[in-house]
Amino acid sequence: MNLEELKALIAKRGLDWLIAAMVEGSIGYHSPKHAKRIIEEALEGKTQDYCERCMACYGSDLFKMIESDIRDMEYLEEKVPSRYQKVIETVKAISSLDAEGQQTAGLMYPTMGM
Repeated sequence: MNLEELKALIAKRGLDWLIAAMVEGSIGYHSPKHAKRIIEEALEGKTQDYCERCMACYGSDLFKMIESDIRDMEYLEEKVPSRYQKVIETVKAISSLDAEGQQTAGLMYPTMGM
């Protein structure tokens, strides 16, 4: 994935979709606020990220992390549409919380029963 492909995906799917993909892909490690910041940095041309997840799983390659989350979300949409829809709804609800609430929801994300 490169910057132009990222821009095209956001134009097609929307920023909220990509935020949900990153929250789901990280099983809540990224809050919606954090995911949005990471996406904005990628759109500004940044290619490296030093959050623990990106460093440990993707060698700090920001676009590899984003691409992985997109691929997983597209798979979920195709194979388990009911869970996919629940992810979209849940991340939208989490997005309305303050920073502390988003972090708390992130800690509970893997066991939220989706």
